[in-house]
Amino acid sequence: MKNIITEEMRYRKKVVDYAVKHDNNAKAARKYHTNRMQVKRWRDNYDGTWDSLRNKSTKPHSHPNQHTEEELNIMKKTYQRYGHEG
Repeated sequence: MKNIITEEMRYRKKVVDYAVKHDNNAKAARKYHTNRMQVKRWRDNYDGTWDSLRNKSTKPHSHPNQHTEEELNIMKKTYQRYGHEG
């Protein structure tokens, strides 16, 4: 990955344009030294704008093991009652 976001998006746009022009993801992947599935993902997301080629957030929407409010309240009450010994 390149450091500058616009350079990366410009690179992806060139790859996608080449793949669309030749209608061949594998040929574009070989020419631009990336893999075929990555080119396919970029092509599927591409709608003609730069924003469609931008990296999406990888932040999780939720945490499956996160404590509930009820559990947090129980822990607070226990700590208040027993301190560090609880």
